[in-house]
Amino acid sequence: MEMRSSTLGILKFTAEKLKELGAEVYVSDIRSLKLPVFSYKTMKALNNPGFAGLVKKIRTADGLVFASPEYHGSVSSAFKNVIDYLEVLSAEKPPYLSLKPVGCIALGGAENAGYATLNSMISIVHNLRGIAASNSLAIGYGSSIFDSKGRLKNEAIIKRLNRLAEEVYVLSERLRD
Repeated sequence: MEMRSSTLGILKFTAEKLKELGAEVYVSDIRSLKLPVFSYKTMKALNNPGFAGLVKKIRTADGLVFASPEYHGSVSSAFKNVIDYLEVLSAEKPPYLSLKPVGCIALGGAENAGYATLNSMISIVHNLRGIAASNSLAIGYGSSIFDSKGRLKNEAIIKRLNRLAEEVYVLSERLRD
């Protein structure tokens, strides 16, 4: 049986909506990057073409959407590790994610899960000088929101994801140079 990532599924759904709106979209499955645990020493010695490609996309992006599962009340270690490696953007002019709108999506396993993770993600975006989209959302029961073919089946979540995609797209258009 194939293991599906609900987080990646949500991200891909949101990417499709952004494409419909006219955005050029790049989706990264951060697990495939296989980054070592962050330290400044490993960052300086890092030779990871996948991560270099992701950073290039982030540098040129007008907007971003982050998604993370919730583990023990916070973002996944893989998500946080990639965020820590974004330290490579500290020397940019402007640095990090300055003036980039970022939609945040947190997926939790219980009905009301994801909110602590969503707050962490918004805080991360602010610390990276990005603009957290007001329609960012937490989704409970993340693993049960898809049908057997991997399609989203919850209309309320579909509506909220569409609203988030529209907000990120509009903000990106308005904030572009």
